Amino acid sequence: MTETMQLEPHAMVIGALGGSGTRAVAEAFERLGYVHGPALNRSRDCLDFTYLFVRTDWMASPLPSIGHRLGVLRAVTESGHHPEAAPLDQLTDVVTERNAAAEGRAFLVKEPNTHMFADDILTAWPDAAFLFVHRHPLDMAFSSNTNQLKRWGEALGISAERSGSLPAAQLDVWIHARQAQTVRERRHGGRTASLNYERFVEAPVETLHSACRALGIKITDTRLELACRNVSSPDSRGRWREQDLSCFRDDQLAYCKDEGWL
Repeated sequence: MTETMQLEPHAMVIGALGGSGTRAVAEAFERLGYVHGPALNRSRDCLDFTYLFVRTDWMASPLPSIGHRLGVLRAVTESGHHPEAAPLDQLTDVVTERNAAAEGRAFLVKEPNTHMFADDILTAWPDAAFLFVHRHPLDMAFSSNTNQLKRWGEALGISAERSGSLPAAQLDVWIHARQAQTVRERRHGGRTASLNYERFVEAPVETLHSACRALGIKITDTRLELACRNVSSPDSRGRWREQDLSCFRDDQLAYCKDEGWL
């Protein structure tokens, strides 16, 4: 039996706000032995998840339950097909990579929006773990990637108008996601963890090892070093230092300071 088949947890789900570095983290887990797929875009997001949970306009209304859609996702990932699976060739032309079905191997679902459904995933898949990747909140606030604010802001009661500015709204989404993950870690101890991307690019092996340990993944130091061999720091890191922070509310800056980011 190979090390890949011995990996536990059997399913690894990675989510974050868009632009948080999930691709680099997911590629590290892929090198540890997790099967990445099955259909990916240029960012190597799992498009089956995207079209079952985010871009759902192609499905009949009312939408199937989250549990039902997770069943479809699991079947597609493990076997490569399901009668209710998204026909991606008809839905999109952004598929850049197709991988073989997991077929018993430990598999990886990397899609930033998974954090919005992480509790449902952990409930539906008892052999799964969820890893929340987070970057510096002010770097994320000034990111041009506002997709999740546009997608989930109304449901969360967050908008540029309510928050005071677009960066402030982005920061409110980050704070909401981070606080939700803190609650999740108390509720699902040992099955979910956070990975600080700032630390990951500075000390990738130690940071990945910490995340693996928190999720009960036993892996050799040699494999960890190989998994992190191409990790590098993005050019956008620290961009907040060149910005005017007056666009943020006092309570937001106080939160960032209390969390050790300022």
